[in-house]
Amino acid sequence: MELIADRVEVAGVRGLLLLPTSLRATPRHPVLVAADPGYPSVALALALGGRVPLASGSVTLDGDPDPVLRRRHVSLVDVPDVTSPEDAVSVHSAVAEQLALAGRPSDRAATRAVLAAHGLADFAHERFEALDATDRTLLLTDIAASRVTTRVLVVAAPDRHGGSPEEWWRAAHRLASTGLTVVVGCSHATVRALGDPPHFAVGETTELEVSA
Repeated sequence: MELIADRVEVAGVRGLLLLPTSLRATPRHPVLVAADPGYPSVALALALGGRVPLASGSVTLDGDPDPVLRRRHVSLVDVPDVTSPEDAVSVHSAVAEQLALAGRPSDRAATRAVLAAHGLADFAHERFEALDATDRTLLLTDIAASRVTTRVLVVAAPDRHGGSPEEWWRAAHRLASTGLTVVVGCSHATVRALGDPPHFAVGETTELEVSA
């Protein structure tokens, strides 16, 4: 499904949380959105997922502006204070919660199976914050992608945890190759570290060519 944000603004109590921002993402071609971690990147993720009213502009999914459609098909991954697990909980508890959010079985057996599949069975009782940055991002994106209705993944600032951006960027391409639309927020420095691939940026607008 094609996701388009056209000059989107999100307002807060004391002014704009998100300055006018445009982006276009299509299946099989992951895109980056450059922004430093903070309120603007969170506001953009919420706007793309249909979780917050827009002050201006529009967000459409296959041409439809209905936020209910986006809430059904857009999964938000690791958005601070929204979908990110609490650092203090155990890895097992965090995974169980994420599985429940994805509408998947989240009992002990199902949770253990997911951890084992990611090579993380030995970390089940560790604090979630103890996970390697790459393991954290790959685990959360794979669970979100497994939700039956997920057609779009919006991954919030995986580089804020450190680690190698090349790892999660390869994962973004892997997930996109299955037909998903993948949007990853990251810093401008990370975009440069990845070789400056085609990307958009928070607070920047552009004319967007909509597919027929």
